[in-house]
Amino acid sequence: IGLLANLANLLNYNSYPPFRIEVGLVVACLVGIAAIAAGLHRLAQPRIAFVFTALFATVLIDLGTDFSPGILALIGSGIALAAWLQSRNVLKLLIAMFGSVLLFQSVGLFTGLGKPTLPANEAKILQDPKRAVENLRPIIHLMLDSYIGLAGMSTVDANFGTLRAEQQKFYLDNGFQIYPDAYSRHGKTVNSLPEFLSYGTGKHATQPRNVQFTEAPVLNYFADLDKNGYRTSIDTPSFVDLCANQPSTRCHNYNRSDLAFMATSDLPARDKAAIIGLTLLELSRVGATLAAMADLQFRAEASEKRYLFNRTKLYSLTGFNHLDAFNRDLATLKYGEVRFIHLLLPHDPYTMDAKCRLLPSAEWLDEHGPASFAKRDAAYAQQVRCVTKGGLRRLLAALDRTEAGRAAIVLIQGDHGSRTVDQVPISNGGLPSLRAMTVTHSALFAIRVPGEAASIVPGRFALDELVGSFAAANFASAPRPHGGPAQVYLMDDQWIPKQRVALPEFRQSFTKN
Repeated sequence: IGLLANLANLLNYNSYPPFRIEVGLVVACLVGIAAIAAGLHRLAQPRIAFVFTALFATVLIDLGTDFSPGILALIGSGIALAAWLQSRNVLKLLIAMFGSVLLFQSVGLFTGLGKPTLPANEAKILQDPKRAVENLRPIIHLMLDSYIGLAGMSTVDANFGTLRAEQQKFYLDNGFQIYPDAYSRHGKTVNSLPEFLSYGTGKHATQPRNVQFTEAPVLNYFADLDKNGYRTSIDTPSFVDLCANQPSTRCHNYNRSDLAFMATSDLPARDKAAIIGLTLLELSRVGATLAAMADLQFRAEASEKRYLFNRTKLYSLTGFNHLDAFNRDLATLKYGEVRFIHLLLPHDPYTMDAKCRLLPSAEWLDEHGPASFAKRDAAYAQQVRCVTKGGLRRLLAALDRTEAGRAAIVLIQGDHGSRTVDQVPISNGGLPSLRAMTVTHSALFAIRVPGEAASIVPGRFALDELVGSFAAANFASAPRPHGGPAQVYLMDDQWIPKQRVALPEFRQSFTKN
């Protein structure tokens, strides 16, 4: 009952359809686990059954709550004491507790009654419609997570193949000005995004940022758009909240790893069942710890296999679906609008081939391994090709179909590099290699301004310098910053920026071709 209650909770949260083969497979697996647990409990009677009662109850509570380990230990100890004194009564109370959760979650899952609905607009600081300037040229701003710059695509010790030449041709053919040596000052989005959207003036984190959810402070970019009379729409994954403090007309936080998008994919049912089951396991601190121990134990024997905790991540699959929805909505674009979207693309897992065909989940790879650098780079390059040939080509075609779209400025950027490294460079990790610094900090920046010619813009510019220069030009022309010494921040293992260092030159690898 407890396991099924937590499964129903997970499916409800993700709006996952319950009548699917993969859900049946997960239910069968959970029933099997429950049968084994029941057998262990029976064997432990009469002397130590109370220990198993407390252990199983604590794990079930851990699956459905976010209590700290200390609180869980206290809960488990309390249940153990109560079960030692009144075993059957405690079991009855636990059945009633989890049974009620299963009942209410099932009602929501099968009927939709009582399910909470997310607000269509989560913007907390609404823009004043009276200040809107209706004749401003629209701006489409795509922040594509982990999009490495052109110089990074052809750096030494990398295996991106002909990606640089392909990307350069794509952007130039479509009228963009591109900045091959653009770079991010940070290797993590939670630090990089506030840095460049505040033009480098924002305060750095002083507390650990390895969290599921953080509210970005007021950022200069959105404040300046508001002052200029733009009506801004924002779509962002929920781990960096832009809806709380940025002035906007519409803002939406979406689930960055949405199981519902997997339901309509071409993955076989057994793969979907495995991902649902591992996601359920990751909800438990105990389960996540056991999975991490298993990874450490079997890494040498299965060095090319993905880590268990990464198999629950559907970032890129979610990103592709949101990009498709964003493209469809461009038919309603109007003058005076800014549409800003942060997509976890071409972020890992690398799920697509160059023709945007979904790969079997056994072939998915992750930025931090454990596959070799060469395999990670090659898989990343395939996903970038899908992003440009699929999603971005459709985006530009959608813009060409409307007057406002043809007049729009299109800004496409990364927030950092591909990060196809074992670990992002940190301040206490010794001198980072050239490859590690390049694939972490090289970031794509390309902009199309109607009336301005496509070109390659030389110079090493940080993202904050580029975005700040665009704003200084009243968001009307491509940035031409003066630039300065190329410097980046190394963080500690809690993601707190600690040390500002020089960024080495992105040395290029050349071939006869």
